[in-house]
Amino acid sequence: MKKYEKKSFLTSVFLFFIPLAIFSSIVLYMYHQDKIKDIEQNILYQMRDYTFDFKSDKFILDVVEYDNNKELFKLYKCKEGLCSYFKAADSGLYLLKVVFPQEKYEKIYKDFIVKIFKFSVVVMFILLFLSFGFAFYSLRPMREALYLLENFLKDIIHDLNTPSTSILLNSKLLKRHGDFEEIERIELSAKTISSLYKNLEFITQKGIEKNENISVSQVINSKIDVLHKLYPTIIFKKDIEDFFIKTNENALERILDNLLTNACKYNKKNGIVHIITSKNKIIIKDTGIGIKNVSRVFDRYYKETDRGLGIGLSIVKKLCSALDIKITIKSKIEEGTSVELVL
Repeated sequence: MKKYEKKSFLTSVFLFFIPLAIFSSIVLYMYHQDKIKDIEQNILYQMRDYTFDFKSDKFILDVVEYDNNKELFKLYKCKEGLCSYFKAADSGLYLLKVVFPQEKYEKIYKDFIVKIFKFSVVVMFILLFLSFGFAFYSLRPMREALYLLENFLKDIIHDLNTPSTSILLNSKLLKRHGDFEEIERIELSAKTISSLYKNLEFITQKGIEKNENISVSQVINSKIDVLHKLYPTIIFKKDIEDFFIKTNENALERILDNLLTNACKYNKKNGIVHIITSKNKIIIKDTGIGIKNVSRVFDRYYKETDRGLGIGLSIVKKLCSALDIKITIKSKIEEGTSVELVL
């Protein structure tokens, strides 16, 4: 089960389980209150029966003076435990005080609490089981739809790769007969399609190996060479200190390609893209239009303009997590954006 499937599954479980658990708790509480009343009422009737023959060892008997404030055949809580008052035979001056000791009452109450606790645990497990079943079957249509969508995406990726590769190969063959500007434009357009294909490919990729020794400056310079042809009005500034890292070359290229492309695409006319590298950091600054909602830029399909698909930065975030790269973005509207990668 994938991350988003787990999140949806657990959300459905809790949305179903919590209301049922609350409702069951209310019912159990009401049952508890009613049962306590029943227990106390039963003790009171046993007290009354005790006054007929005084043969039970459950109660303690005492004789007290008659008091108008003491209501007969009513259960009171006194320091000895539960007590009730009854009329003494052939006497109007005294009352019989029957006491049910506190320790005996506590034992009955504890036995009852243990039973209701065991019952509550069983009920909660049943509700949790039902919640899991409900969540599983309610999410099944969505999982099937996502499975079909992923297969469709894989087919699109495959079909996109074939023509872009063919165009790139044929443009290189044409260059042998003459290096025309039109051929270069075709090649750059094919590389743009290829870049989109690679982005889509990384959406469905599961594992990324980090076992290649990569020159950071070489990757950056190769990207700038391509982007300079695609965006001839953009000024590129470089303060690059070369260093090597052990990572995945394709993944790092995707990260830098998306970030540098965005820095060019959303820049102003004659804008500047400044690339700085030092030790284990890469900083990309631009003088572009800025980002309104920085907290949402990594959300898939989120975009602030009509351009693009809204998947580039979500892929960047995914790849940075896979490569243990910390990424931070700062931006001001109409002033520009700064992206920092800590490798």
